[in-house]
Amino acid sequence: MTILGYRVSLAALFAAATLGSALFGGSQAGAQSPEMTYKVGDRVEIDVQMMSNPASSVYKKGTVTAVDLKDKSYIVRVDPLPGQLPVTYRTPVRAYGAHWIRPIGGGGPNPAPQVPSAKLRTDQYGTVLANRPLTDCVNFQHGGANGRPPSAALAAKLIRCLYEKPSAVGMDGATTMDIASLTIGAPHRWVVYEDMGQGTAATLVYPAHVKWTTQTFYRTRNVLTTGREGSFTCFADATNLWQCGGAAGPNRPGSVQEILVTP
Repeated sequence: MTILGYRVSLAALFAAATLGSALFGGSQAGAQSPEMTYKVGDRVEIDVQMMSNPASSVYKKGTVTAVDLKDKSYIVRVDPLPGQLPVTYRTPVRAYGAHWIRPIGGGGPNPAPQVPSAKLRTDQYGTVLANRPLTDCVNFQHGGANGRPPSAALAAKLIRCLYEKPSAVGMDGATTMDIASLTIGAPHRWVVYEDMGQGTAATLVYPAHVKWTTQTFYRTRNVLTTGREGSFTCFADATNLWQCGGAAGPNRPGSVQEILVTP
């Protein structure tokens, strides 16, 4: 290549690069991101799928909880479904996604639903604690004899001990059980393969119908189950100790509510 040809080629490349830069810059200038118009606390609808085609968008109502000016995005807490915790989304503000966030339509007030919350409780080892002292299921007297029914208080404690437990050291998962009602029914003789434990044909088994609430404690949420009902049986075993356990019979699973845990 001659020196003249080399200079012409360089000039052509420079001109092409300059033209491309101008075209690209113009394209970018024509596709600037929308302004950040929402503030913390504003009620909005966001496209949780962030679809390119607005016709395919899936909108959910939520509340702006933070504004990230550097990233040009909103942090939005979407209204939870009944019994569940809210989910948080980051919604960018972009020219190609201008439809990803919009004000709630319909007019009139549209307040955010109340989200139940509780404070995190831990000990010096980081073990998550329940919201009350747990039942002592190790050091209590449950002696008895076959024949007479257990007291309601003893039966309630034995049944609570089927559910209540502390978190392992440094972990979460502590569980409480609060009994709303307990009804002890008429006894029946031990039925092999139906009644479980150390019983004999002479053992009297007392059925108990119980209504209760449980709550399990985690680091970021608690799980509250209310309105549970179930059947249990209690009997004095071969060592003259009262035992209670779950049994077949009428039951209801109850309603589950997740509770937001805050530091």
